[in-house]
Amino acid sequence: GSDRQCIELMRMSREAYVRLCTHFRHKLWLHDSRHGSVEEKMAMFLTIIGHNERYVVIKRRFQHSSQTIHKYFHEVLVTTMSFAREMIVPSTFDHNPDNLGAHKSLRLIFKGAVGALDGTLVHVIIPSSQTVYRGKGKDKCYQNVLGICDFNMIFTFVYAGWEGVAHDSMVLTEVMATPSNNFPFPPPSKYYLCDVAYTNTRVFMAPYRNVRYWLGDFRLRRAMTKEEKFNHTHVKLRNVIDRAYC
Repeated sequence: GSDRQCIELMRMSREAYVRLCTHFRHKLWLHDSRHGSVEEKMAMFLTIIGHNERYVVIKRRFQHSSQTIHKYFHEVLVTTMSFAREMIVPSTFDHNPDNLGAHKSLRLIFKGAVGALDGTLVHVIIPSSQTVYRGKGKDKCYQNVLGICDFNMIFTFVYAGWEGVAHDSMVLTEVMATPSNNFPFPPPSKYYLCDVAYTNTRVFMAPYRNVRYWLGDFRLRRAMTKEEKFNHTHVKLRNVIDRAYC
């Protein structure tokens, strides 16, 4: 199909989809089977996670039984974990101009920033008894996912699994406290940009509290005080993590 069809179905361009399938085939992570090719297995997987589709919808689209779809989905899911370990690697923490993205002001104001950190809620389908995964005031269930990316929108750390009601700062504290999580602490004089949900420390640079911060806050009136100017520049740089999630 066209790029538009691929993006609508699998949330990626046709070229990216073909390259992804080729990579999994080259790594011997996935193989063609009697009833399904690598490309079809990957298409099923991406459609399910991209649209949160139930098997009954995938059955009509791909003309396979629920048992076959279940088998292919989990086959791709397991190999995707290997792909994640290959792709999501810690930052080098250097200031190579190629790693700074398009933000020239980074070198002037946030010289030690090596990336942005934030949490996001991901919709999940789980047993109804797991009430801790329900969002506040909502019927749907969510996971709270912690992510870090550099200024080129490349993820350098991701931790998923926390219930939706967990506060972002609590998730970060618990993740850092467990050595097996391999949290990428930056070296001295380096730090991550984060929003007001986190505490301002040596490792995490948060904005001024009780001062205008979000980009929408500055659309009608430009930053006036030094604190507002700091926050405005801060959010323009930290916003990279929001764009990476989207």
